[in-house]
Amino acid sequence: MELLSYTTLYVLGLILVTLFLLMGFDDFIWDVLTLVKRTQQRNQRLDLHKLDDTPPKLLAVAIAAWREDNVLGDVIDNVIQSTHYPKSMYHIFLGIYPNDDATIAVAQALADKHHNVHVIINCLPGPTSKAQNLNYVIKQIKLFEQSHGWRFASLTIHDSEDVVHPYELKVTNYLLDTYAALQFPVFPLMQMPKFSNFFANITTCTYADEFAENHFTTMVNRRNAGAFVPSAGTGFVLSRGTLDAFGDEDVLPSDSLTEDYRLSLTLFEKGIKMHYVLEHLPRVGRNGKLIWDFIATRSMFPNTFKTAVKQKTRWILGITMQSFRFRDIFNMKGLNFTGRYSLYKDMKAKFGNMVSFVGYPVLLYFIASFFMPLDPIFPAFTLSWWMSLIVSLMMVERQIYRGIAMYKVYGMRSVFFACLFPPVIPLRVIWGNVINMVSTIKAYKQKLFGQGAQKKASSAKAPSASGSKKLAWDKTDHTFLDKKVLQRFHRRLGDTMMKKGYVSSKQMQEILLNTPQEIDEFITTQVTRAYKIQGGIFPHQLEAIFERAFKRQSLGNYLLEASLVTERQLLIALSHVKHIQYVEEDSIADYDIRPFAPCFDKELLRRLLVFPLMKTEQGFVIAFCDNSPNDAQTVLRETYSIAVSSVLATQHTVEAALAILYDPPNDFENSGLLSVASQMYSEGLIGYEQVVIVRNYKATNGLTEAEALKYMGLLQERGAPPPETA
Repeated sequence: MELLSYTTLYVLGLILVTLFLLMGFDDFIWDVLTLVKRTQQRNQRLDLHKLDDTPPKLLAVAIAAWREDNVLGDVIDNVIQSTHYPKSMYHIFLGIYPNDDATIAVAQALADKHHNVHVIINCLPGPTSKAQNLNYVIKQIKLFEQSHGWRFASLTIHDSEDVVHPYELKVTNYLLDTYAALQFPVFPLMQMPKFSNFFANITTCTYADEFAENHFTTMVNRRNAGAFVPSAGTGFVLSRGTLDAFGDEDVLPSDSLTEDYRLSLTLFEKGIKMHYVLEHLPRVGRNGKLIWDFIATRSMFPNTFKTAVKQKTRWILGITMQSFRFRDIFNMKGLNFTGRYSLYKDMKAKFGNMVSFVGYPVLLYFIASFFMPLDPIFPAFTLSWWMSLIVSLMMVERQIYRGIAMYKVYGMRSVFFACLFPPVIPLRVIWGNVINMVSTIKAYKQKLFGQGAQKKASSAKAPSASGSKKLAWDKTDHTFLDKKVLQRFHRRLGDTMMKKGYVSSKQMQEILLNTPQEIDEFITTQVTRAYKIQGGIFPHQLEAIFERAFKRQSLGNYLLEASLVTERQLLIALSHVKHIQYVEEDSIADYDIRPFAPCFDKELLRRLLVFPLMKTEQGFVIAFCDNSPNDAQTVLRETYSIAVSSVLATQHTVEAALAILYDPPNDFENSGLLSVASQMYSEGLIGYEQVVIVRNYKATNGLTEAEALKYMGLLQERGAPPPETA
């Protein structure tokens, strides 16, 4: 009887370890091969300093919203306040349902507040599917283009709770000349991990672990190997050519629970690859340390077991059981080996997640056998023992990969709690596997018995335009960050200086670590005071102290006085931070400014170091330089009772413009009197910001105004009916 028990246990162990080996060995080989490929391509990163050399194209951003009135306002305000891309060159379209009054009210308030936000009221009551919502928005965007004579270069899809990176649209604009579809990383937001909040945040942290590993390692490996790169559902971009490839058909499949994955697979079948964008750039923290910041979408993810299972059940069902079948891996035309293997890896998840169901009991038995008189499940030096050793090494290898990803994205503290607490069997790994296992079981149940999402779809009675029933939007409830926390994601002057290459990261570190004596003394006093009062100092307090310190002597002035940057470089960087335009000196001849001379007092303009650039409906566009008084805008507004729109220019440009305004040379000729941009501006087809952009690139890139306008998507045929917007 003992022999039978021993033999049965051995056979059981052999079967299980064989299963583990088969499920994981191909991943191990994939990791090794892609590591070599990644090492070879390590230096092929995007030159972020060249982003501004490309004129900005019109970009569309679509956000589908159903009952998002609690977060939508803060999300859109944050996008517009933080994005380093001309406000007139991107437009946000909000897909809202007619039976969602609260969200309509918030969306309409946003449209009234921001001229580049538009409300699209769906033709159907909500909730339909997210895909149906976005498909309707896409159709309305095309009508919007026709009525304005514009052409958007791309469509970016975001969720209504996303923290969008300030440089995402700028990178999108640059890469659209090369790639037809883009996917930016998605990294979950989580509180700073501590022992005190470990269990309270464990579910959200499992998302951080998995997304860090997947979006720092796996997606890059897929891209480098030429494999199938799936969309993450948010932060993905479709070029205009890609949208046009669908003609009048829906772009996203309305009958899919994971429409983003199915869409990216359809594109892959068409030979259109999703380019994965993993780019990072330096930021210097207030403590003087260099921070590498990924150009990624940040989002809040579920923080309870129930909501996480609900969301992941939909993902597993939609991706592994609905988007394609096993035989499709072999039957799809035009796929290379790595493409087919990447599909196999995705489908394998519904089996791999179930392995943990038997894997953890075996692991517990194995550990218990060291301390109790139990028969070994893997007898020493037997075949199963050697196989279990290989499996253990593969598990360690996966944890190393995850640890590296967590370190790069979240830092060393997160590595400890994700991969090392406790050693060997980290709790967050186990909890994440339990969530995935339960989600897979529920997905199988829904697939086999028609419960859950499919049952909800039947009872939701949300008809499509054709009258057929579609899957209802089984969305996750969302929360958003406090405005003070959001400030950490905005880019300051120093960050912009480094991004543009005006100041190196090393120079910026030295500036912050060797601040002028006055600033240094102020910081020392404040830090000492904090220690006396509360016995220590928190990171956010330290950041606030540095912020107040630099207000005593602006960073820009310090850089100028130290001859580290020129006035032009400083003002260009400031224009990005302040979200206003910089005017190139060589473009002044394109503006017809002489008729404005009688409207202003010459001595006042010279004292304020400003000049009028363009006329608006309510006032003027006024150019200011770095030495213009802080109250110059107020003085002009109150003296002349006009609305003042601001642009920046160097002092030399201001002085040259004032000379043209009041003392023009005999041979001065204005080249902008009958220009294309002037005509379009006078007809109200483009705004002053777009005129400035066009003329700047005419001056710096040698483009004609017509060429720049066409490239930017502003010069197209017009004459279609207006879109159905509220």
